[in-house]
Amino acid sequence: MRIYLTHCSKEKEPNLKGTDIAVTPDKLYTNPGIQQFMERCKEKGVNWGILSDLYGVYLPDEHHVWYEKHPDTVTPQEEKMVIQDFNDKLSSYDEILFLVRPEAFHSFYGNVLKKTLLADKISMFQNVDSIE
Repeated sequence: MRIYLTHCSKEKEPNLKGTDIAVTPDKLYTNPGIQQFMERCKEKGVNWGILSDLYGVYLPDEHHVWYEKHPDTVTPQEEKMVIQDFNDKLSSYDEILFLVRPEAFHSFYGNVLKKTLLADKISMFQNVDSIE
């Protein structure tokens, strides 16, 4: 089984800020690169998720509230929690294909991808058209 991931962004639906409305990732993230990624995954009918600084792996059927968390502010303990969530949610996948958006790829995401127990299952790519 295969899953496609990309990393989160600071661009989120402004109307959700300050509310307790929990939404799926396609409703939360407004960054054009993430929107393009999610649309391509839906179009191709593939498994996908977003690597969040706060929530770990944010799958399409999960609901979370608006948040502000810059990767520079992730503590070592929070990083461990994100890595554990990554391990727990993705252990059943044989392939984890990670879309790197270079303009916004923070070293935190690279650390998670290196430190996860699933590192040998991860391949990185940069072209959304590679999603099949």
